[in-house]
Amino acid sequence: MTFPEQLKAQRERLGLTQAELASFLDVSPRAVWQWEKGTLPHALTQEGALARLTKAKRRSQGTND
Repeated sequence: MTFPEQLKAQRERLGLTQAELASFLDVSPRAVWQWEKGTLPHALTQEGALARLTKAKRRSQGTND
């Protein structure tokens, strides 16, 4: 699975909009949209972005492991 596919899938699993994800990652909603389309090289590392999403998922589930 490519980074754009992983990012979109994880965002959707968390129930976040692109704007909400952008706010969480401190980037513009347009950047998220472009990352998901694969038209903008991502400034975050793949691991860094996905790690932040995983952390958000844990917080939303009430765990902080």
